[in-house]
Amino acid sequence: MHALLAKTQDLLQAFVRDESGVTAIEYALIAAGISMAIIVGFTQMGTSIKSMFNDIAAKVIAAIV
Repeated sequence: MHALLAKTQDLLQAFVRDESGVTAIEYALIAAGISMAIIVGFTQMGTSIKSMFNDIAAKVIAAIV
């Protein structure tokens, strides 16, 4: 019984010391942050491009009329 308890404690201590999962979580958080920055950037850029094309279309229509 004592050997089983000692083995269980060793396994728990090894689990607590294992940091490989932590690294994966950190990489996932970094990837999520980069993704958010890209999405925000493209959204703002898309709004600017839409505005630019609307201005061009208005000038073309004004020139035709």
